Amino acid sequence: MNKCCQLLAKKKLKVTFIESASAGYLAYHFSLNKNSGDILNGSLVCYDANLKVSILKISKKFLEKYSPESAEVTEQLVLKAKQIIDSDIFVGCTGLLKRGGSETKEKPVGTFFYCISYQNKLHHYRCVFNGTKKKKLEQLSRAISQSIIEVVKQK
Repeated sequence: MNKCCQLLAKKKLKVTFIESASAGYLAYHFSLNKNSGDILNGSLVCYDANLKVSILKISKKFLEKYSPESAEVTEQLVLKAKQIIDSDIFVGCTGLLKRGGSETKEKPVGTFFYCISYQNKLHHYRCVFNGTKKKKLEQLSRAISQSIIEVVKQK
């Protein structure tokens, strides 16, 4: 994560997280970095689907069609946040940290979706992690940090 934060600071880029399954974990960990004041714009935690509807204006029908834990909804988190927040990079994240969501055989617990918006391009990711909740969040945080580095370094 430190490499990611250093790169963002060097390029003078601000990041905003729109978090569902990670419930603020990503922003919290970025806030621990010495460059956090220069790079972290903030985070919107919309763990409950009702906040996705009331704050980000994602329709209930859209959530029902794709499920709150999906690539489609994750993209909408980013697109809707871009309408209300000014930032260089947006990272939306949904997923199944624990049982009780929309898990299926094809989308087991531990599945996460994240979408990164940078320079008006969307980058979509899907990953599956095992272990405790904390271990899954640590793996997710590392994966997102690495993905941000790759996206920012793309020409």
